[in-house]
Amino acid sequence: MEFEEKVQRAIPVMKSLYGEKLDEQGRAYFIPASGSGRRFAITDIHGCFETFCRLLQKIDLQKTDQLFLLGDLVDRAPYSFYVLNKVVDLILDGYQVYCLRGNHEQIFIELNQHITAELFAFSKRQSSMHLLGKNYYLKPGVREFFESLPYYFETEKEFLVHAGFNTGLDNAFEDWRSMLWIRGFKYKTKKFKGKSVVHGHVPTTKKEIAFEISAGRDICLDNGCVRAQVPGYGRLLCLDLDTLKLHSKKNSDLIPII
Repeated sequence: MEFEEKVQRAIPVMKSLYGEKLDEQGRAYFIPASGSGRRFAITDIHGCFETFCRLLQKIDLQKTDQLFLLGDLVDRAPYSFYVLNKVVDLILDGYQVYCLRGNHEQIFIELNQHITAELFAFSKRQSSMHLLGKNYYLKPGVREFFESLPYYFETEKEFLVHAGFNTGLDNAFEDWRSMLWIRGFKYKTKKFKGKSVVHGHVPTTKKEIAFEISAGRDICLDNGCVRAQVPGYGRLLCLDLDTLKLHSKKNSDLIPII
């Protein structure tokens, strides 16, 4: 089955898992717990396909589990299309996968509208030329998948978002751009109803992440998986949202996939 057809089938399946709309345009949703399964969050995969697959094997993902992917599936490591294809296959195979958009998906959406030269240059810099079709626009299905992705989810215990929220505003839940781009924000208990905010976007050492998990307020799960040569970084992380156990897998995408 071609990727475009898979995406056309996967998008309605994804949306069928969502709960109440938190925004009239469908940019945010409340996600109820699905039952006895576990709940996991992973962020900033950035094209690290093999590492992602090995992390899923490590947690032994089941169809009763809920898996939240917090954006930036693509770019940097050279296997972005493999990651997208894997995510769509999981959805079509009956896994409960909830994907958010990150700033990298948003860049592709915006550049794909009218600026072919800039899209080509950006894709080349990000090792993502394989996301482009023959006309150097996004391959069929890629744009549709990116555009279907919400900006944030709320659960009984957390807010899940790619970058964070602009808490300097009266309504932080209307600043959609900050949800993709903000770097650092002040946690406000009342604004977030005492719930944790789980996000990515800013590469953070595993030691700092462990501290944030113990504090249970503002939790960044981005350990900079593509920074495999930098001490303290280079792992893809997965947080069990109920037990707060942190699973990790060292980057294994440095050797090309044969």
